[in-house]
Amino acid sequence: MYSSLPSPDRLDRLAAAFATLGRLHLTSPTADELDQIHRLRGDWPLAGGDSDIGLAELARSEQAQEDATEIRRDHNLLYGVLAQADVHPYESVHRSLEGIVFDEETLAVREAYRQLGLQAPRLNKEPDDHIGLEFSFISQSCLRALDALEADNRSEAERVYVIGVRFMTEHILQWAPLMLETAAEKARTHFYRGVMYLSLGAIADYEGGA
Repeated sequence: MYSSLPSPDRLDRLAAAFATLGRLHLTSPTADELDQIHRLRGDWPLAGGDSDIGLAELARSEQAQEDATEIRRDHNLLYGVLAQADVHPYESVHRSLEGIVFDEETLAVREAYRQLGLQAPRLNKEPDDHIGLEFSFISQSCLRALDALEADNRSEAERVYVIGVRFMTEHILQWAPLMLETAAEKARTHFYRGVMYLSLGAIADYEGGA
């Protein structure tokens, strides 16, 4: 468990990174979004280790002129949007004894979301434990802590941040690193290989905030 609350700047950077990565795990970028990602690549809020590898892969993606269509196909194939998944993006598949979605792990994730008054956007229609949603939850925890600090309510900031820390420990760290490493190996584009490494870097950076 983390011993201290991160600074406002660090909370802001973590929130931005996990929010962006959460969206990219859930859906591939449009052409306009892809252009924006490349324009703002130098402003990525985290650095070092796997984050630097991820940024280098995004640079290679731009150099290779990977377009939104090619990147969308890679996302679809990786996560089985249209067919069999190369790598399942759901926690329950990786952690349940039977390897199925909507198992007890999914319900545990759902309960964690409720601690911040959140729920999956397609409740009971799609599993709550997609890696993109779990990353978004971490982002929300950081944002709520930041808002509480700005309101001079440190006890609330610590409360909501610890909810995220616990979620990282009990859920994301139990399955996501290996999944992300596998996805990086299987990715057909530099872009999604970069997303996987940026995700590993974000997890490592969050852990390093003890």
